[in-house]
Amino acid sequence: MGQIRLLSDILASQVAAGEVVERPASVVKELVENSIDAGAHRITVEFHQGGTRLIRVTDDGSGMDRSDAMLCLERHATSKIRQSADLMKINTLGFRGEALPSIASVSRFRLSTRQREGESGTSVEVNGGKLVDVKESGEAPGTRIEVSDLFFNVPARRKFLRGEQTEAANLLRQIEILAVAHPEIAFTCLRDGREVLRLAPTEDLAVRLRDLHGEEFLQKLVPVPPLDLEGINVYGWIARPGEGRTSRNLQMFFVNGRMIQSPILSLPLREASDGMLAKGLHPPAVLFFGMEPGAVDCNVHPAKREVRFRDPGLLRSVVLRAARAAWETASPSPSVSVENIYWKPSVLPQQREFANVEIHSSARIEETPAHPISNTLGSLAPIPRFIGALGTRYLLFEDQESLLLVEIRAARERQLYERFCACLGTGEIESQRLLIPEVLEMSPGELAWIDAHCSLLHAAGLVAEPFGANSLKVDAIPADAAHLPVSQIVSTLVDYLRESSESPSLDSAAKESLAASVSRLAAVGARLPEGAVAAHMLLEQLLACDLPYATPGGRPTMSQISPGELSRRFSA
Repeated sequence: MGQIRLLSDILASQVAAGEVVERPASVVKELVENSIDAGAHRITVEFHQGGTRLIRVTDDGSGMDRSDAMLCLERHATSKIRQSADLMKINTLGFRGEALPSIASVSRFRLSTRQREGESGTSVEVNGGKLVDVKESGEAPGTRIEVSDLFFNVPARRKFLRGEQTEAANLLRQIEILAVAHPEIAFTCLRDGREVLRLAPTEDLAVRLRDLHGEEFLQKLVPVPPLDLEGINVYGWIARPGEGRTSRNLQMFFVNGRMIQSPILSLPLREASDGMLAKGLHPPAVLFFGMEPGAVDCNVHPAKREVRFRDPGLLRSVVLRAARAAWETASPSPSVSVENIYWKPSVLPQQREFANVEIHSSARIEETPAHPISNTLGSLAPIPRFIGALGTRYLLFEDQESLLLVEIRAARERQLYERFCACLGTGEIESQRLLIPEVLEMSPGELAWIDAHCSLLHAAGLVAEPFGANSLKVDAIPADAAHLPVSQIVSTLVDYLRESSESPSLDSAAKESLAASVSRLAAVGARLPEGAVAAHMLLEQLLACDLPYATPGGRPTMSQISPGELSRRFSA
């Protein structure tokens, strides 16, 4: 007998669920997209225990009759396409007919629906892919779907879920994305019985962004003038010149109403911001692209997060032109940017002489200090001579015809990293209490993530807690980052930590990552030392580090140019 067997329908649905249903947020995405496709004007999402215990999505859309309510739970049953040619002109969010049967195969599932003209509704109950009950019910027009005990019958999948707080943060983030994509729809969200989000419908995207992220966030954006180029139109909002975040978390790209991730869109946006943002920063943006359905293939990713474009070069040109058009008429951000914030001293006495100095392009040459410097670099003499500063970024030293260039911010980052590692080995990074706590507007998704990782943030020196539905109260900040605005400290530190770890635990690897994140933040705005004494002190502190040659991220802190290299460069 042969070895190949056909999978059962239930097992085939569970396999499909592995591609479509990654976590509770995936379930919410699929269900809310179905509600949007059904023409809903109001959508309510309720969830308990991060979505693992219960997810309930209710809409006032078109609803279904009894036959459609039964058929929608069959694999590949869909009203969106009829023939293969329809795949090249998709204008709906869903089209494969896999989401509902996949979700129903890994949960306890109940569908209640009624058409507006229907005298009664239909209720369908499925348990782990097996039909349990079908009956008439007195439903309001629209559809309500309840998903309970997600992955109860596939424990191997359930154990890969994160903690409740992290799953809740991901779920809320998904709702925020869908709410931005469709500001004309009213959204309400309840978490464990408590309302955390209520968004009124609006035709103004700016109002939806303000309601989600706060007035301060909106003030950092400028509108993108509507642009139409060879069949592609774009509009939206983009950060003012000088405004950047360390992650792309606040970059949202929507193509024909669908949120996607694509370097074809993100890379030209970063290219357009060259010269206005420091390396490693990305401008927040919410951009909507409209094009013929045939110009984009949505059927290349199981979760439809990625697409394929017919003319990626044209799309790149559209992004560049749209960003530059927005920035041509925009004034720089009224807030302080990372490039013009200079480091002020912390409470450590040996650092005080670096503060309150003027930026200059060349430093006055002084007598070499009497104290020796460790001969860490080997070929350097014990006391290299300070030559001066190159711009506002580098210090130049000389010894026996060798040149040593020290990058000020990288040197500061290495020093802080090793000190923070020592602090985390015995406790927490030193924090500085604010005389008056500062309240920041945040989105529900960001608040949920902060609440889930409060111990991690506390170890980093940031003491903050949710304060109402859309606010964060900050009581203390990392002492070495006290020169930065509180809003910048919170947004940057949260971005760093979200990239490095989803786990709130503090093992040795997490402590190193945490120390690296805080040192990178605190080194922002490191200033030129004034004169030879201060310059030599910086070099001495750097050479005293265990690994002085690079930042925790691998960026060089110094570079030595030997006489041999100089000879090679200037040889005939």
